[in-house]
Parts: sequence; C-alpha cells; structure tokens
Amino acid sequence: MASIGHPLLGDDVYSNAVSPYKLQGQTLHARVLGFIHPRTNQYIEFEAPLPEYFSHLLDILR
Repeated sequence: MASIGHPLLGDDVYSNAVSPYKLQGQTLHARVLGFIHPRTNQYIEFEAPLPEYFSHLLDILR
C-alpha cells in the first residue's frame, strides 16, 4: 500500500509516520475471505470480526 501512496496505519516496516494511536498491528482487515480450494474445487469462505483495537480506532476516527 505504501508503494502506491497509501501506507497502512500501524505498519512499522513501510510507513515512516509515527502513529498517535496505540495499535496492536496494522489497520488492515478482511471481514470475509473466500476462495476455491485447490484440491476439492469447493468454494470455502471464512469470516472474522474486527479486532477490538480496530473497532475502537474506528470509533475514535468517526
């Protein structure tokens, strides 16, 4: 993301900006990921809620 001018908040490797927020990781999350399994050819989907620190950050930024 940094290479296209959109660094991720909390990315210590590719972002040179210091975050004013106490983060526990990068602010990048996929709520749902799906793909066709390479062996079974069946579509598989996984869902994950936002981590608490991420939800809290969104509340602050709103």
